[in-house]
Amino acid sequence: MKNKSIPFFPLQSIVLPGGIFPLRIFERRYLDMVRDCIKDETGFCITLIRNNSQEEYITNIYNYGCYVKITDWNQLDDGLLGITVEGINKIKVLDSNLDETNLLTGTIENIETEKEYMIPQKYLLLSKFYKKIYPGIKHIIRFKKEKYADASWVGFRLIECLPLDSSSKNKLIAMNNAIDRLDMLYKIVQKIYKAEVNDLMTNQ
Repeated sequence: MKNKSIPFFPLQSIVLPGGIFPLRIFERRYLDMVRDCIKDETGFCITLIRNNSQEEYITNIYNYGCYVKITDWNQLDDGLLGITVEGINKIKVLDSNLDETNLLTGTIENIETEKEYMIPQKYLLLSKFYKKIYPGIKHIIRFKKEKYADASWVGFRLIECLPLDSSSKNKLIAMNNAIDRLDMLYKIVQKIYKAEVNDLMTNQ
């Protein structure tokens, strides 16, 4: 299914299906975007900025992202608008361009929701790892409902929070096989968090 002229919100971070993400909004084009989304009960797409993008108005984005819907909004202590969005489904960007307000919009393809798969025994360590680090990151990004036994869910949560560059995150998002994605994430976590992984394995 394709949507026409859906707004994009390019970021260095990503939220994926099942994730809950707070955002601070201050630029006029995004304030208008949020106003229209709330009024029309529609969402927008969060996409990853390419690592070398230094444009004043960002157009250089990766081709995968997530369609999100606004679940809450309020005025923050600093006077800025705060919104909370929920990741609904993965999308592929088909084309994009700046509109007259310099808001990036374009056409997307909605990617079918991945089926739930029980995590193979080999990758249960990833569930334990995410559960261990979650208390320290939940103020930045959290989830709607826990599904620690589901391969796609655990993969999405790790992509959201691991310190990876945008290119690596985009490649992981683009993968359609949840087990293959977990395999790649397993190698990444073992490399970056060797001590923590060893500790989890010792205490199994």
